[in-house]
Amino acid sequence: MRLAFCVLVPVAVVACSSSSDYAEPIINKQADDPCDPGSVGTSGGSLPPVDAGSVPVTLPGAAPGIGFDDLRFSATLSQILVPAGRSGNFDFVDPSSEVASPVGGFASSPTYSGDDSFGVTSADEGGGVVYATDRTNKTLTVIDGKARKVMATVMLAAAPGYVRYVAPTNEVWVTEPASNQIEIFALPMTDETPPKSSTVVSVTAAESLAIDPTSSLAFTNGPSTTYAIDVTKRMVTGKWSNGCKTARGLAVDPAHGWVMVACDGGLVSVLDEKTGMTIGGVTAGASLDQVSYDPTTLRLYVPSPTAAAMAIVHLDSKSGMPTILGSVDTPRGSHCVVAAGGRELFVCAPAAGQLLFVNDPF
Repeated sequence: MRLAFCVLVPVAVVACSSSSDYAEPIINKQADDPCDPGSVGTSGGSLPPVDAGSVPVTLPGAAPGIGFDDLRFSATLSQILVPAGRSGNFDFVDPSSEVASPVGGFASSPTYSGDDSFGVTSADEGGGVVYATDRTNKTLTVIDGKARKVMATVMLAAAPGYVRYVAPTNEVWVTEPASNQIEIFALPMTDETPPKSSTVVSVTAAESLAIDPTSSLAFTNGPSTTYAIDVTKRMVTGKWSNGCKTARGLAVDPAHGWVMVACDGGLVSVLDEKTGMTIGGVTAGASLDQVSYDPTTLRLYVPSPTAAAMAIVHLDSKSGMPTILGSVDTPRGSHCVVAAGGRELFVCAPAAGQLLFVNDPF
């Protein structure tokens, strides 16, 4: 992979602010505001974001823009999984060559209004097979990850939010926020047979979805609540305040038992997945959406589309307490990112229809 140019400047720390996202106190009768003297979180002073340089990867059908939402990295396929919205494509992007290989057949549009809810918007991989959801057509599509061809497409019960493969039960789960549910698909024994909708789990306004295969738990966000779900019992086992008024992105660290939640208003909370207790929180810009976590470095990457910067948050290996190491420049409107390992990141640039390869400079 080409190396991105990196300018070394003083570490950037996102400033504390009085975000409207802070909800009622969660522990010890204290508000979980990292800038408050009684807070459980940590943050620091403000410095400008680092210009870490970037290498653009222009996707097929990029013009006039692509409303990205969900980005994933498949270690099995060694590919970035890119649901490319209105382009009508699902793209495999090789992080070593930065070459995109499209699979077409999804809803498409010649125009782009900035909307990130058109066409194929979410995907995940399990056993070398990719599962992608089309929000416009309300479908779940199964793609052979090696042959790069569509194997099956089935209808969903409602418009999808996010799709994830659940390894402990060999199922595919799809959030359907408008219907307040997660639809569960049983996977067949052979690739020729389409997945079959088997049941639903009722969760209010379920949006993002993250799976901890080690503990057989799934996590999803409602507006101000994070839910823990036992995937074997298909039962909600935890309902926790996350400090948000509008919760967005979600990530888990199975080895440490941490759940990370990004709030629209700028707060990033870290919760204990066993108890739901808040470990800590930091502020990282505003209008937060999708995040990506690298368990090898204990770093959470948090783009802010309005700040045109991405915060790099480190979690303490013992306590899980988050600290912002700094931030890097990103295009305005960039709200999603995926970590590909080795501190290599791909950040979405919707207006250009590109992914930007960036090296974590911290």
